[in-house]
Amino acid sequence: MSMNKFSLALALGTGLALSWAAPATQAAPIIQSLPTSAMSASQFSSLFQPISNAPALTSSFQFLGAPVSGVMESQVFQGVAGTSAAGLYAYAYQVGVNNVNDGDGNPVNVQSASFKFNATPIGTDFTNAGHNTYVYTVSDGQVGGISLPHAASGQSILTPAMIAWSPNANVGSLVASYVDPANNIPALNAGANSATFVVISDQPFTQQPVNLQSPDPQTGSITQVYSATGGSINPVPVPEPATALAWAGMAGAVALVRRVRKNRHAV
Repeated sequence: MSMNKFSLALALGTGLALSWAAPATQAAPIIQSLPTSAMSASQFSSLFQPISNAPALTSSFQFLGAPVSGVMESQVFQGVAGTSAAGLYAYAYQVGVNNVNDGDGNPVNVQSASFKFNATPIGTDFTNAGHNTYVYTVSDGQVGGISLPHAASGQSILTPAMIAWSPNANVGSLVASYVDPANNIPALNAGANSATFVVISDQPFTQQPVNLQSPDPQTGSITQVYSATGGSINPVPVPEPATALAWAGMAGAVALVRRVRKNRHAV
């Protein structure tokens, strides 16, 4: 190999190595939108069953200047033996907003709900979507003992616009956002109940406090939900922009080498 070719290869190799290494060395926390699929209530019941010492948990929340503003319900289930869900846990959540006003006379709403989830969610394909799903949404019926109606009077069922996973150094968290600018949906409004969303884990449960975001700050007693605990905290293995850029860089490097070789042969 000539010196010029060696220098070019060394430079390209160094650049690619840096592009691959950069995401792993960044200290800033990341946040990932989790792939989601719809699941029927009947299919969920065929895969998961309630746990005797974890009945459905109903925990209220209140916003400043308003009366009790709604509830967040949660329940944890275990996979049915002999099914593809055996050995797994399903964490189910639903949010209901009371038809009340805040101190300014505006109807209350919920923009998002976030809480610690200390185990990386597990990807599965129970609905045969052809790819791993990390969140299932159920909107056609009741899940376990979660008792909120799936369509309050005069309201349509609203699934979260996005469920995000944020793995930090020592803890992970889930964020369910109901704000959907693309479809002009500002939040989960007063009088509405959300669809149930389900996150799969291989770790047992504890309870964690929930932060509910609204134009009005949360006050009153602490809202609690079931949550996974004791697992490792890592990004879920879905394509990341940095990975896509690295592959693009590699393709560009190959094209550059070919172009240089072609020009040398032409000379």
